[in-house]
Amino acid sequence: MRPLEHPDWVRRLNYFGEAGDPRRIIGLDAGELLDVARSGTGLSDLGEGEWPGWTETYERQLSSIDAESNLHLLGRLLTRSEVLRVLQTWLRLQQLWSQTPAIAATPIERPVFVVGPPRTGTTILLELLALDPQLRAPIAYEALYPLASSGDTAERLKLSQSEQELWADIHPPFLSMHELASNLPCECVHFLMYDFSGPYWGMIYDAPSFTGWQLEHLETLARVYKLHRRMLQTFQHEAPDPSARHWLLKSPFHVSNLPALFGEYPDAKVIHTHRDPEKFLASLVSILSALRFMRSDAVDVAALAAAMEFTYKMFLDGAIEARESGQVPEEQIVDSHFTDLMADPVAAMRGIYEQLELEWPDDHDSAIKRYLTIKPKDKHGAHGYSLSDVGLDPESVRRSFEPYVAHYRIAKE
Repeated sequence: MRPLEHPDWVRRLNYFGEAGDPRRIIGLDAGELLDVARSGTGLSDLGEGEWPGWTETYERQLSSIDAESNLHLLGRLLTRSEVLRVLQTWLRLQQLWSQTPAIAATPIERPVFVVGPPRTGTTILLELLALDPQLRAPIAYEALYPLASSGDTAERLKLSQSEQELWADIHPPFLSMHELASNLPCECVHFLMYDFSGPYWGMIYDAPSFTGWQLEHLETLARVYKLHRRMLQTFQHEAPDPSARHWLLKSPFHVSNLPALFGEYPDAKVIHTHRDPEKFLASLVSILSALRFMRSDAVDVAALAAAMEFTYKMFLDGAIEARESGQVPEEQIVDSHFTDLMADPVAAMRGIYEQLELEWPDDHDSAIKRYLTIKPKDKHGAHGYSLSDVGLDPESVRRSFEPYVAHYRIAKE
Protein backbone atom coordinates (compact mmCIF):
# COMPACT_ATOMS: atom_id res chain seq x y z
CA MET A 1 0.00 0.00 0.00
CA ARG A 2 1.39 3.39 -0.98
CA PRO A 3 1.97 5.93 1.81
CA LEU A 4 -0.91 8.31 2.34
CA GLU A 5 0.48 11.53 0.94
CA HIS A 6 -1.20 14.68 -0.34
CA PRO A 7 -0.34 16.42 -3.60
CA ASP A 8 1.37 19.77 -2.96
CA TRP A 9 -1.75 21.81 -3.74
CA VAL A 10 -3.77 19.92 -1.13
CA ARG A 11 -1.03 20.22 1.48
CA ARG A 12 -0.69 23.98 0.84
CA LEU A 13 -4.42 24.56 1.01
CA ASN A 14 -4.68 22.73 4.32
CA TYR A 15 -1.94 24.90 5.80
CA PHE A 16 -4.42 27.77 5.63
CA GLY A 17 -6.52 25.80 8.05
CA GLU A 18 -3.55 25.34 10.35
CA ALA A 19 -3.19 29.13 10.50
CA GLY A 20 -6.42 29.19 12.46
CA ASP A 21 -9.07 26.64 13.33
CA PRO A 22 -10.48 25.00 10.16
CA ARG A 23 -13.83 24.91 11.97
CA ARG A 24 -13.86 28.70 12.12
CA ILE A 25 -13.10 28.96 8.40
CA ILE A 26 -15.69 26.44 7.19
CA GLY A 27 -18.67 25.69 9.41
CA LEU A 28 -20.62 22.44 9.51
CA ASP A 29 -23.52 23.46 11.72
CA ALA A 30 -26.55 21.35 10.79
CA GLY A 31 -29.08 24.12 11.33
CA GLU A 32 -27.11 26.74 9.40
CA LEU A 33 -26.59 24.41 6.43
CA LEU A 34 -30.28 23.58 6.37
CA ASP A 35 -31.11 27.29 6.38
CA VAL A 36 -28.78 27.80 3.40
CA ALA A 37 -30.36 24.88 1.52
CA ARG A 38 -33.86 26.18 2.17
CA SER A 39 -32.91 29.69 1.14
CA GLY A 40 -31.25 28.47 -2.06
CA THR A 41 -34.20 26.34 -3.13
CA GLY A 42 -37.10 28.32 -1.71
CA LEU A 43 -38.36 25.04 -0.23
CA SER A 44 -38.79 24.00 3.38
CA ASP A 45 -40.53 20.59 3.61
CA LEU A 46 -38.16 17.81 4.76
CA GLY A 47 -40.82 15.15 4.38
CA GLU A 48 -40.94 14.16 8.05
CA GLY A 49 -44.51 12.99 7.58
CA GLU A 50 -43.38 10.25 5.23
CA TRP A 51 -39.77 9.91 6.44
CA PRO A 52 -40.00 10.19 10.25
CA GLY A 53 -36.65 10.54 11.96
CA TRP A 54 -34.86 11.89 8.88
CA THR A 55 -34.05 15.25 10.46
CA GLU A 56 -32.72 13.80 13.71
CA THR A 57 -30.55 11.39 11.74
CA TYR A 58 -29.14 14.25 9.65
CA GLU A 59 -28.38 16.37 12.71
CA ARG A 60 -26.74 13.51 14.59
CA GLN A 61 -24.67 12.40 11.61
CA LEU A 62 -23.34 15.86 10.79
CA SER A 63 -22.67 16.69 14.44
CA SER A 64 -20.67 13.49 14.82
CA ILE A 65 -18.71 14.15 11.61
CA ASP A 66 -17.95 17.71 12.74
CA ALA A 67 -16.81 16.70 16.23
CA GLU A 68 -15.04 13.39 15.56
CA SER A 69 -13.75 13.09 11.99
CA ASN A 70 -10.83 15.49 12.40
CA LEU A 71 -11.42 17.08 9.01
CA HIS A 72 -8.74 19.25 7.50
CA LEU A 73 -9.64 22.44 5.65
CA LEU A 74 -10.24 20.77 2.28
CA GLY A 75 -12.16 18.00 4.03
CA ARG A 76 -14.49 20.54 5.59
CA LEU A 77 -14.95 22.26 2.23
CA LEU A 78 -15.82 18.96 0.53
CA THR A 79 -18.19 18.01 3.35
CA ARG A 80 -19.99 21.34 3.40
CA SER A 81 -20.51 21.42 -0.37
CA GLU A 82 -21.62 17.79 -0.49
CA VAL A 83 -24.05 18.14 2.40
CA LEU A 84 -25.53 21.26 0.81
CA ARG A 85 -26.05 19.42 -2.47
CA VAL A 86 -27.73 16.54 -0.63
CA LEU A 87 -29.98 18.86 1.37
CA GLN A 88 -31.03 20.85 -1.69
CA THR A 89 -31.74 17.65 -3.62
CA TRP A 90 -33.72 16.22 -0.69
CA LEU A 91 -35.90 19.32 -0.54
CA ARG A 92 -36.54 19.14 -4.29
CA LEU A 93 -37.31 15.44 -4.05
CA GLN A 94 -39.95 16.14 -1.39
CA GLN A 95 -41.54 18.69 -3.69
CA LEU A 96 -41.56 16.27 -6.62
CA TRP A 97 -42.95 13.39 -4.58
CA SER A 98 -45.63 15.61 -3.05
CA GLN A 99 -46.72 16.99 -6.41
CA THR A 100 -46.53 13.61 -8.20
CA PRO A 101 -47.74 10.94 -5.75
CA ALA A 102 -48.03 8.42 -8.59
CA ILE A 103 -44.23 8.04 -8.49
CA ALA A 104 -44.53 6.05 -5.26
CA ALA A 105 -46.86 3.58 -6.99
CA THR A 106 -44.48 2.83 -9.87
CA PRO A 107 -43.77 -0.93 -9.90
CA ILE A 108 -40.18 -2.16 -9.48
CA GLU A 109 -40.23 -5.78 -10.60
CA ARG A 110 -37.58 -8.48 -10.25
CA PRO A 111 -34.52 -6.26 -9.74
CA VAL A 112 -31.09 -7.90 -9.93
CA PHE A 113 -28.62 -7.11 -7.15
CA VAL A 114 -24.87 -7.69 -7.04
CA VAL A 115 -23.85 -8.01 -3.39
CA GLY A 116 -20.64 -9.04 -1.67
CA PRO A 117 -17.63 -7.57 0.08
CA PRO A 118 -15.83 -4.74 -1.71
CA ARG A 119 -13.02 -5.79 -4.04
CA THR A 120 -14.62 -9.15 -4.87
CA GLY A 121 -15.39 -8.34 -8.51
CA THR A 122 -18.64 -6.50 -7.83
CA THR A 123 -17.78 -3.49 -10.00
CA ILE A 124 -16.67 -5.33 -13.14
CA LEU A 125 -19.59 -7.74 -12.75
CA LEU A 126 -21.99 -4.80 -12.56
CA GLU A 127 -20.52 -3.24 -15.69
CA LEU A 128 -20.64 -6.50 -17.65
CA LEU A 129 -24.23 -7.13 -16.60
CA ALA A 130 -25.10 -3.56 -17.60
CA LEU A 131 -24.18 -4.45 -21.20
CA ASP A 132 -27.35 -6.58 -21.25
CA PRO A 133 -30.23 -4.67 -22.90
CA GLN A 134 -32.65 -6.42 -20.51
CA LEU A 135 -31.10 -4.64 -17.52
CA ARG A 136 -30.93 -0.98 -16.49
CA ALA A 137 -28.40 0.28 -13.97
CA PRO A 138 -28.45 3.71 -12.33
CA ILE A 139 -25.78 5.89 -13.92
CA ALA A 140 -23.47 7.98 -11.75
CA TYR A 141 -24.80 11.34 -12.92
CA GLU A 142 -28.37 10.21 -12.13
CA ALA A 143 -27.37 9.35 -8.57
CA LEU A 144 -25.69 12.70 -7.91
CA TYR A 145 -28.20 14.79 -9.87
CA PRO A 146 -31.40 12.71 -9.98
CA LEU A 147 -33.75 15.46 -11.10
CA ALA A 148 -34.03 16.72 -14.64
CA SER A 149 -34.51 20.21 -13.18
CA SER A 150 -30.75 20.18 -12.50
CA GLY A 151 -30.24 20.58 -16.25
CA ASP A 152 -30.20 18.47 -19.38
CA THR A 153 -28.22 15.24 -19.48
CA ALA A 154 -25.07 16.99 -20.72
CA GLU A 155 -25.17 19.48 -17.86
CA ARG A 156 -25.77 16.79 -15.25
CA LEU A 157 -22.90 14.75 -16.69
CA LYS A 158 -20.61 17.78 -16.48
CA LEU A 159 -21.61 18.59 -12.91
CA SER A 160 -21.17 15.00 -11.81
CA GLN A 161 -17.87 14.51 -13.60
CA SER A 162 -16.33 17.62 -12.08
CA GLU A 163 -17.17 16.34 -8.61
CA GLN A 164 -15.89 12.84 -9.28
CA GLU A 165 -12.68 13.91 -11.01
CA LEU A 166 -11.86 16.04 -7.97
CA TRP A 167 -11.47 12.88 -5.88
CA ALA A 168 -8.62 11.69 -8.10
CA ASP A 169 -7.12 15.19 -8.10
CA ILE A 170 -7.05 15.17 -4.30
CA HIS A 171 -5.60 11.64 -4.08
CA PRO A 172 -4.23 10.52 -7.48
CA PRO A 173 -3.64 6.85 -6.47
CA PHE A 174 -7.40 6.52 -5.97
CA LEU A 175 -7.91 6.17 -9.73
CA SER A 176 -5.97 2.90 -9.70
CA MET A 177 -8.27 1.61 -6.95
CA HIS A 178 -11.65 2.53 -8.38
CA GLU A 179 -12.63 4.31 -11.58
CA LEU A 180 -15.12 7.15 -11.23
CA ALA A 181 -16.94 8.38 -14.32
CA SER A 182 -20.30 10.06 -14.75
CA ASN A 183 -21.45 7.70 -17.50
CA LEU A 184 -20.73 4.44 -15.67
CA PRO A 185 -23.18 2.35 -13.65
CA CYS A 186 -22.88 3.28 -10.00
CA GLU A 187 -23.30 1.75 -6.58
CA CYS A 188 -26.47 2.19 -4.58
CA VAL A 189 -24.51 4.06 -1.88
CA HIS A 190 -24.46 7.16 -4.10
CA PHE A 191 -28.24 7.55 -4.23
CA LEU A 192 -28.78 6.34 -0.67
CA MET A 193 -26.75 9.33 0.56
CA TYR A 194 -30.01 11.33 0.64
CA ASP A 195 -30.71 9.63 3.95
CA PHE A 196 -27.94 10.22 6.49
CA SER A 197 -28.47 6.67 7.77
CA GLY A 198 -27.29 5.42 4.38
CA PRO A 199 -23.95 3.63 3.94
CA TYR A 200 -22.19 6.47 2.11
CA TRP A 201 -21.53 8.54 5.22
CA GLY A 202 -20.04 5.70 7.27
CA MET A 203 -17.78 4.81 4.36
CA ILE A 204 -16.33 8.32 4.06
CA TYR A 205 -16.22 9.48 7.69
CA ASP A 206 -15.10 8.15 11.04
CA ALA A 207 -18.04 9.18 13.23
CA PRO A 208 -18.19 6.66 16.11
CA SER A 209 -20.88 8.35 18.18
CA PHE A 210 -23.27 8.25 15.24
CA THR A 211 -22.40 4.59 14.59
CA GLY A 212 -23.21 3.78 18.20
CA TRP A 213 -26.52 5.64 17.99
CA GLN A 214 -27.46 3.88 14.75
CA LEU A 215 -26.78 0.45 16.25
CA GLU A 216 -29.46 1.35 18.81
CA HIS A 217 -31.83 2.54 16.07
CA LEU A 218 -31.73 -0.19 13.44
CA GLU A 219 -35.19 0.85 12.30
CA THR A 220 -33.38 3.44 10.20
CA LEU A 221 -32.47 0.61 7.80
CA ALA A 222 -36.12 0.22 6.83
CA ARG A 223 -36.16 3.88 5.86
CA VAL A 224 -33.00 3.39 3.78
CA TYR A 225 -34.55 0.55 1.76
CA LYS A 226 -37.76 2.50 1.33
CA LEU A 227 -35.63 5.31 -0.08
CA HIS A 228 -33.87 2.82 -2.34
CA ARG A 229 -37.15 1.90 -4.02
CA ARG A 230 -38.30 5.51 -4.18
CA MET A 231 -35.08 6.56 -5.93
CA LEU A 232 -35.53 3.87 -8.58
CA GLN A 233 -39.10 5.06 -9.08
CA THR A 234 -37.79 8.61 -9.40
CA PHE A 235 -35.18 7.61 -11.98
CA GLN A 236 -37.98 5.98 -13.99
CA HIS A 237 -40.09 9.11 -13.72
CA GLU A 238 -37.24 11.40 -14.77
CA ALA A 239 -36.06 9.12 -17.60
CA PRO A 240 -38.91 6.78 -18.62
CA ASP A 241 -37.84 3.44 -20.08
CA PRO A 242 -40.37 2.10 -22.59
CA SER A 243 -38.58 -1.25 -22.78
CA ALA A 244 -39.40 -1.91 -19.10
CA ARG A 245 -35.99 -3.30 -18.29
CA HIS A 246 -35.26 -4.79 -14.90
CA TRP A 247 -33.18 -2.73 -12.52
CA LEU A 248 -29.57 -3.77 -11.96
CA LEU A 249 -28.11 -2.68 -8.59
CA LYS A 250 -24.89 -3.15 -6.67
CA SER A 251 -23.49 -2.38 -3.23
CA PRO A 252 -21.39 -4.15 -0.59
CA PHE A 253 -23.88 -2.61 1.88
CA HIS A 254 -26.50 -5.14 0.87
CA VAL A 255 -24.50 -8.21 1.94
CA SER A 256 -25.05 -7.18 5.56
CA ASN A 257 -28.77 -6.60 5.05
CA LEU A 258 -30.11 -9.45 2.93
CA PRO A 259 -33.31 -9.84 5.00
CA ALA A 260 -34.03 -6.09 4.65
CA LEU A 261 -33.29 -6.22 0.93
CA PHE A 262 -35.71 -9.09 0.34
CA GLY A 263 -38.18 -7.45 2.69
CA GLU A 264 -38.37 -4.52 0.29
CA TYR A 265 -37.91 -6.55 -2.91
CA PRO A 266 -39.29 -10.07 -2.34
CA ASP A 267 -38.94 -10.91 -6.05
CA ALA A 268 -35.30 -9.78 -6.30
CA LYS A 269 -32.53 -11.93 -7.70
CA VAL A 270 -29.15 -11.66 -6.01
CA ILE A 271 -25.61 -12.42 -7.18
CA HIS A 272 -23.41 -12.91 -4.12
CA THR A 273 -19.71 -12.38 -4.94
CA HIS A 274 -16.83 -14.10 -3.12
CA ARG A 275 -13.05 -13.81 -2.91
CA ASP A 276 -10.14 -14.88 -0.74
CA PRO A 277 -10.50 -12.64 2.37
CA GLU A 278 -6.74 -12.11 2.52
CA LYS A 279 -7.08 -10.29 -0.79
CA PHE A 280 -10.36 -8.42 -0.46
CA LEU A 281 -9.74 -7.26 3.12
CA ALA A 282 -6.37 -5.64 2.41
CA SER A 283 -7.75 -3.98 -0.71
CA LEU A 284 -10.86 -2.78 1.13
CA VAL A 285 -8.81 -1.16 3.89
CA SER A 286 -6.53 0.56 1.39
CA ILE A 287 -9.43 2.12 -0.51
CA LEU A 288 -11.31 3.18 2.64
CA SER A 289 -8.11 4.73 3.99
CA ALA A 290 -7.69 6.71 0.77
CA LEU A 291 -11.30 7.89 0.85
CA ARG A 292 -11.02 9.14 4.41
CA PHE A 293 -7.58 10.67 3.81
CA MET A 294 -9.13 12.95 1.21
CA ARG A 295 -10.92 14.65 4.11
CA SER A 296 -8.78 14.01 7.18
CA ASP A 297 -5.11 13.52 8.03
CA ALA A 298 -6.08 11.53 11.12
CA VAL A 299 -6.59 8.16 9.41
CA ASP A 300 -5.56 5.28 11.67
CA VAL A 301 -5.09 2.56 9.07
CA ALA A 302 -4.42 -0.21 11.58
CA ALA A 303 -7.54 0.62 13.62
CA LEU A 304 -9.62 0.79 10.44
CA ALA A 305 -8.22 -2.58 9.35
CA ALA A 306 -9.10 -4.22 12.66
CA ALA A 307 -12.61 -2.77 12.47
CA MET A 308 -13.09 -4.07 8.92
CA GLU A 309 -11.86 -7.56 9.86
CA PHE A 310 -14.46 -7.72 12.64
CA THR A 311 -17.20 -6.05 10.57
CA TYR A 312 -16.94 -8.25 7.50
CA LYS A 313 -16.63 -11.42 9.53
CA MET A 314 -19.93 -10.42 11.17
CA PHE A 315 -21.53 -9.48 7.83
CA LEU A 316 -20.50 -12.66 6.01
CA ASP A 317 -21.31 -15.01 8.87
CA GLY A 318 -24.67 -13.25 9.12
CA ALA A 319 -25.32 -13.75 5.40
CA ILE A 320 -24.62 -17.49 5.76
CA GLU A 321 -27.07 -17.66 8.67
CA ALA A 322 -29.73 -15.71 6.76
CA ARG A 323 -29.44 -18.04 3.78
CA GLU A 324 -29.28 -21.30 5.75
CA SER A 325 -32.10 -20.40 8.13
CA GLY A 326 -34.54 -19.49 5.38
CA GLN A 327 -34.72 -15.80 6.33
CA VAL A 328 -34.06 -15.09 2.66
CA PRO A 329 -35.05 -17.14 -0.42
CA GLU A 330 -31.95 -19.22 -1.19
CA GLU A 331 -33.33 -20.14 -4.61
CA GLN A 332 -33.12 -16.46 -5.63
CA ILE A 333 -29.42 -16.18 -4.80
CA VAL A 334 -26.46 -17.37 -6.90
CA ASP A 335 -22.78 -17.28 -6.00
CA SER A 336 -20.02 -15.78 -8.14
CA HIS A 337 -16.35 -16.41 -7.37
CA PHE A 338 -13.77 -13.76 -8.23
CA THR A 339 -11.25 -16.31 -9.49
CA ASP A 340 -13.83 -17.83 -11.89
CA LEU A 341 -14.83 -14.42 -13.23
CA MET A 342 -11.20 -13.42 -13.83
CA ALA A 343 -10.25 -16.75 -15.41
CA ASP A 344 -13.09 -16.87 -17.95
CA PRO A 345 -15.53 -13.95 -17.76
CA VAL A 346 -17.87 -15.23 -20.48
CA ALA A 347 -18.16 -18.72 -18.97
CA ALA A 348 -18.68 -17.27 -15.48
CA MET A 349 -21.36 -14.92 -16.76
CA ARG A 350 -23.13 -17.70 -18.63
CA GLY A 351 -23.23 -19.73 -15.44
CA ILE A 352 -24.79 -16.83 -13.55
CA TYR A 353 -27.42 -16.33 -16.25
CA GLU A 354 -28.35 -20.02 -16.24
CA GLN A 355 -28.80 -20.08 -12.47
CA LEU A 356 -30.82 -16.84 -12.50
CA GLU A 357 -32.86 -18.09 -15.47
CA LEU A 358 -32.07 -14.95 -17.44
CA GLU A 359 -32.08 -15.03 -21.21
CA TRP A 360 -28.58 -14.72 -22.71
CA PRO A 361 -28.69 -11.79 -25.18
CA ASP A 362 -27.66 -12.17 -28.79
CA ASP A 363 -23.94 -11.61 -29.34
CA HIS A 364 -23.41 -11.12 -25.62
CA ASP A 365 -20.15 -13.10 -25.67
CA SER A 366 -18.70 -10.57 -28.09
CA ALA A 367 -20.05 -7.60 -26.13
CA ILE A 368 -18.32 -8.82 -22.98
CA LYS A 369 -15.02 -9.44 -24.77
CA ARG A 370 -15.11 -6.03 -26.46
CA TYR A 371 -15.76 -4.28 -23.16
CA LEU A 372 -12.91 -6.05 -21.42
CA THR A 373 -10.59 -5.15 -24.28
CA ILE A 374 -11.21 -1.43 -23.85
CA LYS A 375 -11.15 -1.70 -20.05
CA PRO A 376 -8.28 -3.99 -19.10
CA LYS A 377 -7.34 -4.72 -15.51
CA ASP A 378 -5.02 -2.04 -14.08
CA LYS A 379 -6.07 0.41 -16.80
CA HIS A 380 -5.16 3.29 -14.48
CA GLY A 381 -2.19 1.59 -12.83
CA ALA A 382 -1.76 -1.28 -10.41
CA HIS A 383 -3.36 -1.14 -6.98
CA GLY A 384 -0.84 -2.76 -4.65
CA TYR A 385 -1.84 -3.97 -1.20
CA SER A 386 -1.13 -6.65 1.40
CA LEU A 387 -2.36 -7.52 4.88
CA SER A 388 0.93 -6.43 6.43
CA ASP A 389 0.65 -3.04 4.71
CA VAL A 390 -2.54 -2.31 6.66
CA GLY A 391 -1.41 -3.85 9.94
CA LEU A 392 -3.33 -7.12 9.80
CA ASP A 393 -2.04 -10.53 10.83
CA PRO A 394 -2.64 -13.14 8.08
CA GLU A 395 -3.18 -15.89 10.62
CA SER A 396 -5.82 -13.84 12.44
CA VAL A 397 -7.60 -13.12 9.17
CA ARG A 398 -7.55 -16.80 8.20
CA ARG A 399 -9.09 -17.74 11.57
CA SER A 400 -11.71 -14.99 11.35
CA PHE A 401 -12.90 -16.01 7.91
CA GLU A 402 -12.38 -19.77 8.10
CA PRO A 403 -16.14 -20.51 8.29
CA TYR A 404 -16.83 -18.22 5.30
CA VAL A 405 -14.02 -19.73 3.19
CA ALA A 406 -15.06 -23.29 4.02
CA HIS A 407 -18.76 -22.67 3.46
CA TYR A 408 -18.32 -21.30 -0.07
CA ARG A 409 -15.15 -23.30 -0.89
CA ILE A 410 -13.26 -20.14 -1.77
CA ALA A 411 -9.96 -20.60 -3.56
CA LYS A 412 -6.84 -19.08 -2.02
CA GLU A 413 -5.17 -16.55 -4.32
